[in-house]
Amino acid sequence: MSDDFLKDLFEITQDHQFEFKEVYGFTFVFRTTLTKFKEMITSAEIKPVGIIYEENGEYYFAPLYEVENISEIIEEYVKNI
Repeated sequence: MSDDFLKDLFEITQDHQFEFKEVYGFTFVFRTTLTKFKEMITSAEIKPVGIIYEENGEYYFAPLYEVENISEIIEEYVKNI
């Protein structure tokens, strides 16, 4: 059985979103993951992803670990500015 089959059978969904918190000129990036079973939250995870900072008029992203979806983080950050 595949994981997708089990997720569909038990109505398990996961929602991911990025949140940004600015402190002392640094923007901390967090990834929030909500796991739902039949539309009820069963678990939640808030994980720090990286830091966005400005230097010489340019923005830089410093990941805390290897991140696959940097472009998604950048798109969300630009929407929130």
